Amino acid sequence: MLEELLTNLTSRQRDAVEHVSGPFLILAGAGTGKTTTITGKIACMIKVQGVKPEKILALTFSREAARNMEKKIYGLLGQGTNVKVSTFHAFCAELIRDNSEKCGISEQFTIFEEIDVAILIYKDLGTTSRNATLYSSTIAKAKDLNISISKFKDYLETRKESLLNFAEESRFEQFYNECKVNLNTFHLKDSSQQKALKDEKKKWQKFIGLYDEYRKYADFINAWETYEKRKKTLNCLDYGDLNKTALDFLNTYGTAELNDTYTHIIVDEFQDTNYVQFELIKHLTAREKNITVVADANQSIYAFRGAYANNIEEFKEQFGILEKDVVSLDTSFRSTNKILKVAHRLISHNYPEDRKGECLLLKNCNDNEGKNVVVQETKDDGEEARKIVEQIELYIENDVPLKEIVVLYRTHNQGRHIRQALQRREIPVIVKDDADYLKQPEIKTVLSYLYILNNLMDPTPRGTEAWWRLFHYNNSLKNSDSVRIGEYTQRNKVRFQEAIYHHLDEIELSENGCKTVEKVKETIRVLSEKKLLDVSDLLLEIYDLSGIVRHLNRLDTLKTREAFLNLRNLHEMAKKFEQFHNRELFGFIDYLEILDEMGGNPESAKIREDDAVSLMSIHAAKGLEFRVVFVTSMAKDKFPLLRGGQDFLIPLEMMEQYCDLFSAKLSEAELEKAIKERKKEIRFEDERRLCYVAFTRAKEDLILTLSLEYGGKEREPSEFLMEIGYDRWRDLESPLDREANANTEMETTFDALDLSYRRDFEIKTAGFVRDDELEREKNRCIQQLIEALDKDLEEAVHYLMVYRALRDGGCGNYLEELQHKWSTIDPAMRAGEILTKIKVRNNGLRFSPEAFSFSFSALKAYENCPKQYELQEILRMPSRKNEDSTGAMTRGSFVHKVLETAVKEKVAEKQALYEIAKTLHKKPEWIYADLESTLPLFEVFWLRNKDRISNNLMVEQWFSVPIDGFVFKGIIDRIDLLDPSKKEVEIIDYKTGKYDVSPEDRSRQLLLYAKGFEHMYPGYTAKKLTLDMLALEKPRSFELQEDGEYRGTEGRVSPLDRGTIDSMVETAQRIAHDYEHGFEGTEDPEICKECGFRLYCDGVN
Repeated sequence: MLEELLTNLTSRQRDAVEHVSGPFLILAGAGTGKTTTITGKIACMIKVQGVKPEKILALTFSREAARNMEKKIYGLLGQGTNVKVSTFHAFCAELIRDNSEKCGISEQFTIFEEIDVAILIYKDLGTTSRNATLYSSTIAKAKDLNISISKFKDYLETRKESLLNFAEESRFEQFYNECKVNLNTFHLKDSSQQKALKDEKKKWQKFIGLYDEYRKYADFINAWETYEKRKKTLNCLDYGDLNKTALDFLNTYGTAELNDTYTHIIVDEFQDTNYVQFELIKHLTAREKNITVVADANQSIYAFRGAYANNIEEFKEQFGILEKDVVSLDTSFRSTNKILKVAHRLISHNYPEDRKGECLLLKNCNDNEGKNVVVQETKDDGEEARKIVEQIELYIENDVPLKEIVVLYRTHNQGRHIRQALQRREIPVIVKDDADYLKQPEIKTVLSYLYILNNLMDPTPRGTEAWWRLFHYNNSLKNSDSVRIGEYTQRNKVRFQEAIYHHLDEIELSENGCKTVEKVKETIRVLSEKKLLDVSDLLLEIYDLSGIVRHLNRLDTLKTREAFLNLRNLHEMAKKFEQFHNRELFGFIDYLEILDEMGGNPESAKIREDDAVSLMSIHAAKGLEFRVVFVTSMAKDKFPLLRGGQDFLIPLEMMEQYCDLFSAKLSEAELEKAIKERKKEIRFEDERRLCYVAFTRAKEDLILTLSLEYGGKEREPSEFLMEIGYDRWRDLESPLDREANANTEMETTFDALDLSYRRDFEIKTAGFVRDDELEREKNRCIQQLIEALDKDLEEAVHYLMVYRALRDGGCGNYLEELQHKWSTIDPAMRAGEILTKIKVRNNGLRFSPEAFSFSFSALKAYENCPKQYELQEILRMPSRKNEDSTGAMTRGSFVHKVLETAVKEKVAEKQALYEIAKTLHKKPEWIYADLESTLPLFEVFWLRNKDRISNNLMVEQWFSVPIDGFVFKGIIDRIDLLDPSKKEVEIIDYKTGKYDVSPEDRSRQLLLYAKGFEHMYPGYTAKKLTLDMLALEKPRSFELQEDGEYRGTEGRVSPLDRGTIDSMVETAQRIAHDYEHGFEGTEDPEICKECGFRLYCDGVN
């Protein structure tokens, strides 16, 4: 595999791969095989240069990139390695946990998300949601740039000194108010007075501006300090802390140990590193400087996250990089030459004239020129969406897979027209980053229960809205009944809740309506008795009593799977809320409302469809590639987007991009003008890099779309279009002249250089919006029809006929039409076909072997009940069983943790084992474990193992092993070395239960562990396999015999059955099938009775 890779590398890739010692810079353009080069380099270092795998550290910025790199390394080396591949944050977190005492924080610290910071500030300081969000983003950016609170305080002192020129500090507030009054009444003075006070007026204005800034930073500093104190009491770190705390640790205690551990460092996406991360890199390479960084300055699109502006140049300077230490990968394995030329023309504008030569022009690996880049112009944004959809349909007709087509947009709003147009044409679409979690139907339904429970004693409008949602859930309440309730409350001037509780018999609902209302009221009654539960537990009760999870389970579609994931995420949100805030219902509702107000609610769950058009923001597309790429809204003030975006409270004096302006001898007016120009220049360059990223996602076809008008206002073409060669082609013949001439063709096409211009000023979507009021009524009819589909046939047919009458202008003999065409519209035959197809169920999902790995316990869960496996392993839904923190599960986990620690420390005395148990028991996660009941297990362990602990090789060893196309995984409790000369080991798994393990289960587990260990550590032999049954009379041990069988060491125990490995593969195959066709629940009521996931199923009932 490695030899094949080296053979297929370009000469420049090979230079990069074969370089081992000293600092090295790889400039990798878009699609130039960066990951292949990195992983090839790692494989070459290990296989050819003899570098030990555990001495290599590869750092990147996302878990996905780290996983992808690990996968490729595994593929090249053909075996497990100890190469450390990690994100910066994960690496720093691990370093802090390993040295928690020296870092001054508990190793059990929790990591705060940025939205958690905002909510904490909002709740503790009572500030506005806008300020809370601004403060949290500023804190994060400041930490990334290594700007401390003390630097802000120093800056505040300079502001105070300026204010002291106007008034004493004790009078700041008073003088500020006086200035405001003077300014606000200045117009009342006569002209002579105004003239006399002209200089005073400037003084007032100056002071007001200075004091506003002073208070702004004083308030921010107070918020930051309060947040840091609160965070410490919660034992939390934020992402900025991870980098900074790790750096402070290395500054204090030195880097000798890390420099011994890692001798070769590789950093991916180096252009995205921030100041603190760069400092970390310098510490990690303090001794040997064997560092390779991979970067592309043209793809640095994360300045808003704190990316260091000049890190590539700084790296060259700090590490003494010479020309021989740099290789530029200039061969693209992705885009055609014409796409690459257009992208190069664009990004070259980011380089000054004297550095244009540094802007590398990439070339296609096969010298494929490809098609022209298309500039597609339409009349307005609705027509832009229509044209995009028409072109996508042409690609589909030409057998381009949907998954190879993407529509990119600069902001989420720009993507909505296109999504709706695709959905109208029933083209499958997946929107990566445009789903409002709190507005998903299943979440709104569950939250409705919470709102009602929180408002029972003091009804609010939000509680009334929640009642309506529950009454109409699953189309339960007829519209006619809804009308009767609404009319009654208005006519009698009573509150909604009072009407349904005290006047229901007066409203004259239908029989079905009464049943619906009573059913919801009864559910609320039962739930109200559980209001004092922790909110996470209350959610599980709602999932169960409302029947929502059983309803979703019966449907079993891609959308319902996403709904399950959303419900799981809501439960996890509640658990997190309990950890950081409190456990009460009203507090959680307040938290959700704050979250919604701040726009910080998480993305809705999305299960990737293999065959769907992708819609996503350009930021989300980084690292991806598609055959066909549409980049939309290429119009002025749309892209580049020079207004809005994330703002920070960091003074420009502290920002490296502006330091030269403040050090120059500029007047106040000159400085203000220079800052304004610099801001625009920086923003433009950032946007241009983003556009470059969008262009270089395309492999074959790149279509840039824009409209003459957006929102009824004419827009000029994007500046970026001008930069790539668009030459005001829309003005060659005025579209207004075209509209005046009905006989003129509405489409224009011509080619120039590597661009093609397509103009389509047809109006095809206007018919959909010609009468807004009529369209609203028609849409209302459609909604009522949908809601009526599961109700009376009469009601459904009524709304269908009303819709057709509205569409046809009120005319049409529909009875005669139905009778005449009944033979073709008779539903019996079609329903029969559908019901037949349902027997072979298919839910739209595709099983991908590389995305799944199977543990022994997961396979056992599937064999108990396939539906349980789905809920537990795929959807990862919370269960009541694992919420029981006082049960056997916590006891077993506690015993495992104590034994892991004791063996790792190779304790020599029994008392030391007990001291470990006592110490761990004081920690929050183990305080509910029954310490007394575990002491006998520790006694047994000690007597069985006291003479063997010193032979331990490793504990809690993770493994993964491929078997027949599937990946199996596990964690081995303990591995002891039996015979060092023969590299023979004993694999040990602890069991704390009071029942023996069946022959089949022990064969599966132990043989899988043996296979996994030998795969991860070639050359070692798993000579002995042991289940240490701590609650039973003796362990179960099996030794490897000359015939390859594992036989029991004591008693009449059957040997381990190697056929069970084959049965595990068969189980994995059944899981793959069920993933695509649906997981059925077990028919065994005893299994259901003990299942922690029974609230999601119909099985128990």
